[in-house]
Amino acid sequence: MTLTDFIAQGFGIIGLIITVLSFQCKGNTKFFIMQALGGFMYFLNFALIGALAGALFNLTNMVRGALLSKDDKKVWKVVTICSLYTVCYVVSVILAKGDTFQIFLATLPFITLFIMSILMWKGNAKHIRYFQIIFMSPSWIVHNIFNFTLGGLICETMNMCSAIIFLIRNKLNQSK
Repeated sequence: MTLTDFIAQGFGIIGLIITVLSFQCKGNTKFFIMQALGGFMYFLNFALIGALAGALFNLTNMVRGALLSKDDKKVWKVVTICSLYTVCYVVSVILAKGDTFQIFLATLPFITLFIMSILMWKGNAKHIRYFQIIFMSPSWIVHNIFNFTLGGLICETMNMCSAIIFLIRNKLNQSK
């Protein structure tokens, strides 16, 4: 492991810590600021390990957080976000220079980020959590395994656990 790899993993772990702490925030503004900061740490993590698709997608995640922090359901917001993800994907494919495996690793998160952004814009918490468990986190886990980012792997595992806990609590509250 080189010094750059070690520093990259450090940024991933810091991103993990900030992301986990963001769920303790009471207000949307603090939550989205911490999510953006965590996303920036993941951007640095992915950029340093050479996973450019992951880096670009995390920059767009920061924009998504800023745009969706206000729950006003404006269509231009989701169109902008999905357009940015598409641009990131196209740039990633170009930078992959025909490496089909890298294109595959960029395609998984691209598709799920695109769909998740629409779900987040619509705002159905249950649909978001199911999608997180079944598609979103698994696609990032595959990406993170092959690009080896420890912080990303742990974070996605925690995201899945958090979504499962939300769904269980929701079910228990409905049965009362």
